[in-house]
Amino acid sequence: MTMPQQRDLNRTREQIMAAAQKEFAAHGFAGARTDAIARRARVNERMIFYCFDSKEGLYRAVLAQKMSAKTAILESTPDEDFTCSLVNGFAESCDDVDSLRMWQWEALDRSNRKLVAEEERRTYLQAEVDRWRRAKAGGTLPPDADEEMLLLASAALRAFPLAMPQATSLITGMDPLDPEFRRRWTACLEWIGQRLFAPAVKSGEALKRDKAEERSKAGKRSLSHAAAGGGRNQEL
Repeated sequence: MTMPQQRDLNRTREQIMAAAQKEFAAHGFAGARTDAIARRARVNERMIFYCFDSKEGLYRAVLAQKMSAKTAILESTPDEDFTCSLVNGFAESCDDVDSLRMWQWEALDRSNRKLVAEEERRTYLQAEVDRWRRAKAGGTLPPDADEEMLLLASAALRAFPLAMPQATSLITGMDPLDPEFRRRWTACLEWIGQRLFAPAVKSGEALKRDKAEERSKAGKRSLSHAAAGGGRNQEL
């Protein structure tokens, strides 16, 4: 009896969290109502408080689930380069627009309410910063790259078309989730990523070529001097 009951409770929790994400995305934390979440989940409202204690507890659980999934992806791709992170990050955002909407609602909240799951989110974002810090130490990013600003730029590129769909529509005539727009934006992200650090790579290659050319010229000068000296000795 215990195991089936536990499975049922876990299923109920998942139903509530899925419904809550939709409600929080649609109305924000302040505007979301537990009775509306219960209707979405098709459960008794009391189950929300039984499983999560409060609306904030439910909100925290939804965020924790998302952070856990993102952390798993980050840990499974420790050597992902900047271009791939842009492309994959945009794809993930398209697949989970609700999470983006929840962050947008938080940005609009002027109540000075403490950010829910603040430390968990900071830990995840610092892990992303650390990845770029390691990339810089390993030489795959230029030494003058600011890894924190780089993460902000990356987040903006991954999310902007979805965060501002009206701008996307006005500029391109397409919805950001339109497959054709996604294809074009992905190609643009690849273009940006490949060129963002291209000057540093080219400079290194150019420096190697310059050194090789200088060595070659020095060798030719030495041969010329030797030939000229040998000719004078023969004349004497």
